[in-house]
Amino acid sequence: MNKFKRALAAIAASAVMLTMTGCSDTRYAMTYNNTEKVNAGIYIYNLYSELSYQMTMAYYMSGAAELDFDQEIEGKKMSEYLADKARTATKECMAVTAKFKELGLELTDEETSQINDDVKSIWNSSSGLLEAEGISKDSIRQVVTADKMRTKLFDYFYSTDGVEAVTDDDMKKYVEDNFIRYKAIRITKSDAEDDATKESENKENEQIRDEFLAKAEGYDYDSFDEIIAEYDEYAKAKLEAETSAEEDSTDDGSVDVVGDSGPVAPGAEMEEVEDLDDMVLDESELVNDDGTVVDINDLLSSDEDGTGDDTNPNETMFNFGELDEEGKASITGKLADFVKGIDINKAAAYEDDSFYYVIMKGDVSENSADYASKNRDNLLQTMKGDDFQSKIDSWVEDMKFSENSDAIKKFTAKVVYDKQAEYYESLQ
Repeated sequence: MNKFKRALAAIAASAVMLTMTGCSDTRYAMTYNNTEKVNAGIYIYNLYSELSYQMTMAYYMSGAAELDFDQEIEGKKMSEYLADKARTATKECMAVTAKFKELGLELTDEETSQINDDVKSIWNSSSGLLEAEGISKDSIRQVVTADKMRTKLFDYFYSTDGVEAVTDDDMKKYVEDNFIRYKAIRITKSDAEDDATKESENKENEQIRDEFLAKAEGYDYDSFDEIIAEYDEYAKAKLEAETSAEEDSTDDGSVDVVGDSGPVAPGAEMEEVEDLDDMVLDESELVNDDGTVVDINDLLSSDEDGTGDDTNPNETMFNFGELDEEGKASITGKLADFVKGIDINKAAAYEDDSFYYVIMKGDVSENSADYASKNRDNLLQTMKGDDFQSKIDSWVEDMKFSENSDAIKKFTAKVVYDKQAEYYESLQ
C-alpha cells in the first residue's frame, strides 16, 4: 500500500473512531500550554478517589456506602463538588510533574521501585474495577509518581538543607509558640438514663476527682505521674469489683457489660474526631476490589496533630495555636483553652459533658527541642503545608489549563458511581 492509501486508511479509521465516540475525543480530559494533553484516566482516577472517600464517609456515618448527588457540600451539589475536586487534583498532578522536571530533580532507584510496588499493589487489588471505569495502569502510574514528586518538592523547599529551609530553632520556637503540654486523669461521667441515678453516680465521680485533686497538691509535672499511677490502680480495682458483682448477679453465670460511668480503666484510649474532612486517608485504597469498604478505624491517624508522646504515655502535646474558631469552640478546643490558662506545675479541676478531669500543665519549653526533633515531618507539614499549597496553586495558574468539555461531561461522578455498582453486581 502506498503512502497516499495508508494516509486515507488512517483518516478513515479516525473518522470511524470519532463516530463511535459521538464525534468527540474523550481520551484526554485537559490540555495545558496549548499542546500537552492529560489522559482522561487521570481525571477519572481522581474522581474515583474522591468518590470513594465520600462513600467511605457515608459508610462511617450511616452504615451504607450510598451517596445522594444532590446533597450539598460546601455550597455545591455533591456531583459538582466531586468534579471540582477531581479537576484540582488532576491539574496539581500535572503541575507538580512539570515543576519537578523544571527544577532538574530526579527520583532515586529506591523511590522508583516504591512507585512500581504501589502501582502493582493498586492494580492487583482493583484492576477489574479500574478497567471498567476506563482507567489505565499508565494513568495510575502518573498519579502515584506525581505524589512521590510532590513529597520530594516539599523537601526541596523546606528540609534542613532546602532552599527555604526550616531550621531546628525555627521548629522549636513554633512548638513553644503554639503547643500546650499537659497530663490528665479522666473520670467518665454517668450515662444512666434515670436522672436520679445519673446525679448520684456523678456526685460520686466528682468526689473521686476532688480526692485525687487533693492528692496532687505539692506534686509537680514530673511527679504527677505517681498520682496518675495511683488513680490507674484504683480504677482497675473498681472495674474488677464491678465486673465481679455483675457476674454474681446473673442467674446463668454470664457476665453483663459494665457501663461507662465512673473511672476510665487504665490503658483506655480516647479519640475524638472533630472534623472528618481533616482526617488523613489513602484514598486509593478506600474501596476493595470486591466492593467492600475498608474499615475506617484502620485508616484513622492516631497522632495526626502530634497529640501524643511515646516517651511518656501520660503526656499530651497539643497544637492549640493552629485551631480556628470552630476548633476552639469544640470540646477539645475548650479543654485546651482551659489548660492554656492555668499555672504550670499546679493541679487543676475541669469538667465537660463527658468527663471530670484532674489536669497538670507542663512547661513546653522543657520539651520543645526533643518534641520538634521527634515530630519534625509532621510539624513541617503543619508549618509549611499552606505555603507549599500556594506554590502549587501558582504553578497550576502558570500552566494555563484548558478542559476538554466533552470528556468532563462524559465522565461524571454519577457515571463513575454507576460503573462501580455495575462492576460489583457482575461479581455476584
